[in-house]
Amino acid sequence: MSTFDRRRGRVKYVPPRKFLEGLDLRVAVPVTLFSTILIVFCLWILKKTPLEQKWVKLRDYEDWRPFSVPEHSRDSYNDAFSFVRPIEAALTPRATRFDSPLGSENGALTYNAQPFMNFNSGFGSNHLADDLNGIGGMNTDLGDDVFAVAAGRVIYAADAGEGWGNLVIIEHALGESRTRRMLQSVYAHLDKFFVASGALVQRGDMIGKVGDANGRYPAHLHFEMRESDVADPGQGYSKHKLNRINPSDTIENLRGAEEGTLNRAPKILDILGPDVQEIKFDLKG
Repeated sequence: MSTFDRRRGRVKYVPPRKFLEGLDLRVAVPVTLFSTILIVFCLWILKKTPLEQKWVKLRDYEDWRPFSVPEHSRDSYNDAFSFVRPIEAALTPRATRFDSPLGSENGALTYNAQPFMNFNSGFGSNHLADDLNGIGGMNTDLGDDVFAVAAGRVIYAADAGEGWGNLVIIEHALGESRTRRMLQSVYAHLDKFFVASGALVQRGDMIGKVGDANGRYPAHLHFEMRESDVADPGQGYSKHKLNRINPSDTIENLRGAEEGTLNRAPKILDILGPDVQEIKFDLKG
């Protein structure tokens, strides 16, 4: 590049600037390494930090948040952004009593093979559920009846993919008015399920059969209780509790009946009140 100097009347040569001129490698290299390590560390921390289920608020567009699964669908799908809509949650009946999902109301003839938050060396993480088995162990309970633990509304019923198999999630309402809050009961690895998304169930209704997640595990019921407003299978193991709560303790604390009480579940209409019209579901499509 050349320029003309008016004062001296001659051409003055100005050399081009070199790339990274003045860069001191003794400073640049350590700074670059430190920045890279810091970024990797921050990403690792973010990955380990449990996500709060309620941090995203989406507008109510069907294409943005798929919610319902076609009846009798056995296909796996990603339902991670399937938030429960308030207008549909309003249909969820109030749960006045909770019982065991397997065996009798008190869980007779069953045992807990892998309790909540038990560390599993095979997965390198903690179990987020109770693994309930019949007393014979292994596959002796394959096909045993699985019951809804309380009155509620089905918000997920489908094959949730490898590791889950057939999975049902039921939403339950606790309390009334301002104290109303939602819990979810999760029933996984089912051999069959007999409910559809949107169906109302009462405590003690048979919703499925004990399975083995399509042959992945010995037969058992993976049973979770969650504090969540998302119809999402999620994960069965984590180092953190996420939105899960202890299933056994929750059932015991919310049983709402004497320990030895064994009786039929109340009708859905009795829970909702006399002025509510009966809701019928055509499960045959």
